[in-house]
Amino acid sequence: MKKLVDMSHSEFYELLQRLVHDDFFSVRERLIKLLNVKPSSKNKAKLEAEFREFFCGYESIAFWLEEYEEDPLQGLEPHTPLAKKLKRQLDYIHANRKTTLEERMCRRMGGYLESDPMPDIKISELPFKEYCELIRTLVRQEIFRVREKVMSLLEQKPSLQQLDVVFREFFVAYELFELALEAYDYDPDEGLELKPDIDAEIDQSIADYESGKIKLIPIEEVARKLGL
Repeated sequence: MKKLVDMSHSEFYELLQRLVHDDFFSVRERLIKLLNVKPSSKNKAKLEAEFREFFCGYESIAFWLEEYEEDPLQGLEPHTPLAKKLKRQLDYIHANRKTTLEERMCRRMGGYLESDPMPDIKISELPFKEYCELIRTLVRQEIFRVREKVMSLLEQKPSLQQLDVVFREFFVAYELFELALEAYDYDPDEGLELKPDIDAEIDQSIADYESGKIKLIPIEEVARKLGL
């Protein structure tokens, strides 16, 4: 991504549009609805599927923001309400964060650096009640309030300076969200692995196809066996 200081007004505008319209935010609305439904095995499966999408949405947001290395407070008048709020939030982040940017980037790729303090809690092992409480905590994070503020601003033909300021607020809110996840171990691909018998059947079908027998599995059958 081009450095923010090198972006034109239109490029900065498009970046913010991309961020606030990410699927991350629409999945959040679906999660809220599911949290208000009576618990059941069917609802639990839906909640887990939506949380997987939610986490992948967070990773998508992170992809655009992880290269931002500037101090969000730099250039802001320190006595303004926004600067004071961002300073409080950044102080909280810096006091509680245990990981480096490199460690967080590695986590998002599904691994851990040797220097990374391993998360204390595995999300897939949480009791359902605690799992729901975690999701409630995440969907109430500051980033969702700030996103509404950004969307409102984007409708008002904002100046480059206004875009710059609201981006800083969005970035700090994103870091707060990431901090809320730091103590948790989560692999969005966990549980999606093929069962051995299905895996072997697909391998055999490929071998039959390549040998000229052309024994293809209909896509509907594959979807059914994978539970899609």
